[in-house]
Amino acid sequence: MKVRIAIITVAIVAVGVAVWLSLANGKAPPAAKQTSTRAAVELAAVDVARVAPADLERALPLTGTLAALQQTTLTAQVEGRIAAVEVRPGDAVRTGQVLARFDTADLERQRAVSAAQLAKSREQLAYQQKLSRRNADLLAQNFISKNAFDNTQSELQAAAADERAALAQLGLSEQAIANATVRAPFNGTIASRQIEPGQHVGINSSLLTVVDLAELELVANVPSAQIAEVALGQTVTFNVQGYQQPFTGTINRINPTVDESTKTIALYLRVPNPDGALRSGLFADGLLVLDTRRAVPSLPLQAVHADGKQHYVLAIEQGKLVRRNVTLGASDPKRDRVEIATGIATGTQVLAGNISLPPGTAVAIVGTPKQ
Repeated sequence: MKVRIAIITVAIVAVGVAVWLSLANGKAPPAAKQTSTRAAVELAAVDVARVAPADLERALPLTGTLAALQQTTLTAQVEGRIAAVEVRPGDAVRTGQVLARFDTADLERQRAVSAAQLAKSREQLAYQQKLSRRNADLLAQNFISKNAFDNTQSELQAAAADERAALAQLGLSEQAIANATVRAPFNGTIASRQIEPGQHVGINSSLLTVVDLAELELVANVPSAQIAEVALGQTVTFNVQGYQQPFTGTINRINPTVDESTKTIALYLRVPNPDGALRSGLFADGLLVLDTRRAVPSLPLQAVHADGKQHYVLAIEQGKLVRRNVTLGASDPKRDRVEIATGIATGTQVLAGNISLPPGTAVAIVGTPKQ
């Protein structure tokens, strides 16, 4: 035991002496070697894309709200109490179908008064006509003066005017009774109901809203700088929130003026809806295809980055990420790809954008990159 302690003591002393000598000579003790090699970042196949030829559709994105092409709010043409309402929101209606009725008791009395006034006016007119014929005979025989005959003619004209006024008043009374029955102006669906039986409404009060869903209109705005590429008859494919299948519409009208605040021009798309699947007021998001580029070098959109107005990609060259500025061509949001006009060659591998790494990073690809 004593021998072991002596050996350890000697070793410690020897090390101490070596350190002292090194310090005395101005030299530091040797340090362990450290490696400066950093391991490469492994990239999975989904993290890498390859510049590859593809057919791209250059398209103009459009957004807007669907609206019924034919829609109206029916208003009261008479004043009175609502006697009955025959429909509720969501009911389908046909042209001429009765939707609501007013109480016509007061209107019937007014018509009776107008009819009596007309009858009286006609009796008076008949009397004046008879008197005019008799006085004409008397004037021919010089039994009455010319002034007396002229007075008879004036009374005849007044009676004729009264008869016409009474006839017009009766017509208004009958029209009021007809307007007391509210009918559907076209085939459609009841969108809203603002009245209930027993309610008293005034003239021009809102009663019911009828919407025809057989054909809708989509209003969308496009930048004025691209309006030269838009034409009547072009077809737009769009999606609607809440629906799985896509829909199509045709540009039917183009607004002739530019909105000064947004520098856009409104397009009006006619959207057939024969089965009534779409509803007025739904938001739509679509693409207007302007042209198709065949077999152009392209990359996924997420592989291209922007630095101000300059676009670039992170190319994988000799195991490192290298920034390469590129010029873009047609963009195809539907296929999620963009044309690479200049900057890198077809077949070049680039970082797809799923992860963020700085240029100069050493990388190693594991798996087959996506096209």
